[in-house]
Amino acid sequence: MEAKAVRPFFLIGPLRTGSSLLARCIDDHPDAICLCESEINRTLFSPYAIAHHVKRMEAHGLRSEQALKLLSGRRQDSIDDWRGWYSSVRPLLCERYGKPDIQALGDKSPDFFTAPTLVEAIAGTEPLVYTVRDPRAILRSIYRQVDASPAEKAERWEFLKANIRCWRPHWERPNVLSVRYEDLVRDPVATMTRVYGHLSLPPSTRFMEPFHRLDHRRFLWGTAVDWESGGHRDFDCSRAELSDEELSLEQHDWIASDPQIALFTERFGYDR
Repeated sequence: MEAKAVRPFFLIGPLRTGSSLLARCIDDHPDAICLCESEINRTLFSPYAIAHHVKRMEAHGLRSEQALKLLSGRRQDSIDDWRGWYSSVRPLLCERYGKPDIQALGDKSPDFFTAPTLVEAIAGTEPLVYTVRDPRAILRSIYRQVDASPAEKAERWEFLKANIRCWRPHWERPNVLSVRYEDLVRDPVATMTRVYGHLSLPPSTRFMEPFHRLDHRRFLWGTAVDWESGGHRDFDCSRAELSDEELSLEQHDWIASDPQIALFTERFGYDR
């Protein structure tokens, strides 16, 4: 019997906006699987990062030969081949995670913006979730990262602005749901009920339960899942708090003087 079609969805918000946490919460739903940066977009579209994609899929529980087989015969810069990859990977993931009858399969990536053709293909069709966060908190998070050089941190801030420029024309589309990080950590049940509804999934609070998440390091950050056990981690409301003293005067100026950040701040209800 041919498997039923499952409409893909995508988490498209900028980096450091809680998209990995949201991916984990969606993936916890009994009827959904959400990849966390499969990097298939970077593989079939510039910069053609095949090795990076294979490594990410290994983190999702696939063997390297499985990941490579899924790429066999696919053309780069092809929207149809990109869409077809999700159909091909679905049965492998359903078997891996013990979810044979999922209703939704998704992926999250903060850098879909690097492939404009891809953005235009999904902007008005697939269900999209745009995660957002106070820009001051994003900047704080970037500059607290200990594994990045000053140049890399500056580049990540530019990635944020590039994401905003790319997706701003599509923010008001009916297929795009915006989710504030602050709402997710302060009121997770109400927020996830809204997200599940947008993805045509029934309500569920399984994401609050302390079961072991298989291949839990695929969610990338210890704030998304307990890094040692793979179990539930309580939502940390303190990460939604921010004081002006946490940023330098120069960093405040980066935010206040940038028109892209000003638009983002106003649209999503953050104080300027």
